[in-house]
Amino acid sequence: MTFREKIADFVLENRTSGQLSALAISGLKEGLESESLLILAGMSEKDNHFELEQYFSQMLSELEIVLPSKLEAANTLITVYLSQMVDEPEKGFDIMTKIHNEVYQANEWTKSNPSLKNEFQGQALGLEYLYTWYRELQDFGDGNRLIYYHELSLEEQKKKFENHLIEEAKNWLELNTK
Repeated sequence: MTFREKIADFVLENRTSGQLSALAISGLKEGLESESLLILAGMSEKDNHFELEQYFSQMLSELEIVLPSKLEAANTLITVYLSQMVDEPEKGFDIMTKIHNEVYQANEWTKSNPSLKNEFQGQALGLEYLYTWYRELQDFGDGNRLIYYHELSLEEQKKKFENHLIEEAKNWLELNTK
């Protein structure tokens, strides 16, 4: 993950203040420069969390970075993960599980953004079509009744579900990264 992607991950509370020094090291590797960035990169998870957070805030100010909203952070991470899914389709289910755990469940999206629809699972983040196939793959793995492709062998069913998941990842990226 890039520096900004790690910041988005922090906003969604997937990273603790103890991991801020590793985040700062990423910034240095990307060529960013700031006094607080250097100090934060030299700190460790054993340092005082208030000091870590103080240097993190100063670093953001010095680099003129505004923390993204949770929704912006979610879209950043979804873009990262779906791009990985398209590049490595064999990891599609595992990556979708990561999206589910680290992004979708990171917030009650409709409470913090009442204008978002949430009639279907994932809809608040535009992931409802991905969830259709993710749920089918979960049911497949659990041995539960499947909704689609009953006429196919189990192996062919799974392959269809995986292919649909990747196609929906491509569709999401096309619609949301222009």
